[in-house]
Amino acid sequence: MTGIGTAARTPVVSAALAVALALLSGCAEEQKPLAASKVRPETCFGAFTPDELSPLLGRGDEVTVDSPYDLRLNAQRPGVTCNIYVDGKSGLLATAERQPLGQGVHWPLEKVNAEPIPAVENGKVWNTGAAALLPCQGATDSFELELWLSGSVDGKKPGDSRPVLAALMKKYADYAKQQTRCGSS
Repeated sequence: MTGIGTAARTPVVSAALAVALALLSGCAEEQKPLAASKVRPETCFGAFTPDELSPLLGRGDEVTVDSPYDLRLNAQRPGVTCNIYVDGKSGLLATAERQPLGQGVHWPLEKVNAEPIPAVENGKVWNTGAAALLPCQGATDSFELELWLSGSVDGKKPGDSRPVLAALMKKYADYAKQQTRCGSS
């Protein structure tokens, strides 16, 4: 019985392994596209640009947005939510809710080492989110506007998200006050 000896098989196996490794390493080097490139400018009530959301959305093949077009709140429409999913995972969650004055909001932020956002009235930021409670004087009534953002910079240290979230909350608070016709009390 004759066959290929071990010495003859070694170069064939080595060549096959080299080709397989080259193919696999080529796949590993391919980066997914920036998820923000698949987001329309009016996403999340029109409050943020795709470039501003890019650090939180990272890279991904599939982007799904669940959001109303605007942020106009009133007694009949007291709250809105925007959720952007990247490859099935939440990349950004933004909420806005109109509250009666003095109802009080419970800030469960003691365990997350929240810090104030100097440019945002009653604003707080932590590694995975930001929140603000804005007193508002509307055309016909007074109310509080409760804003929340949730997300984190993909692949970075936990604290790296704070500056991004603080800047987004500043823009979000300004935009929400304009959209809800909220004048600071």
